[in-house]
Amino acid sequence: RRRSYNHDFFWVEMAPKGKTGKPSDDLAAAIDKAFGSMDGLKEQWGAAAAPAARFGSGWVWLVVDDAKDLKITSTPNQDNPLMDGAEGTAGIPVLGIDVWEHAYYLKYQNRRPEYVSAWWDVVNWDQVSSWYADALEGKAPQF
Repeated sequence: RRRSYNHDFFWVEMAPKGKTGKPSDDLAAAIDKAFGSMDGLKEQWGAAAAPAARFGSGWVWLVVDDAKDLKITSTPNQDNPLMDGAEGTAGIPVLGIDVWEHAYYLKYQNRRPEYVSAWWDVVNWDQVSSWYADALEGKAPQF
């Protein structure tokens, strides 16, 4: 079940190139507050997703923590930040990327950073913004 939640989340949060929207004003402001800019988010996200930071299989997440702040965290294997005792920062996920090799190997082989960079082109910001608004009210995405 845990792995299913993560993959359901992953597929819903993406959209075809050109139909990805943009972060809501509230989400954009929260990104600026937490990371300085969208570029700052992408830089810190890339560092968290790098093979040296998350060796092997796992996920990188953008979560809303208990203080309603955005944080980047990662979890090994099929874990996610909603699970009791999960590694990393607990919180409600609003964005996540699968960094298991099965997610990118056919196209990118061992070039995970290239996959992570290209993935930003398909983030469904309308969906992520909706999940962010829900997370501020304590509601996690449901599938």
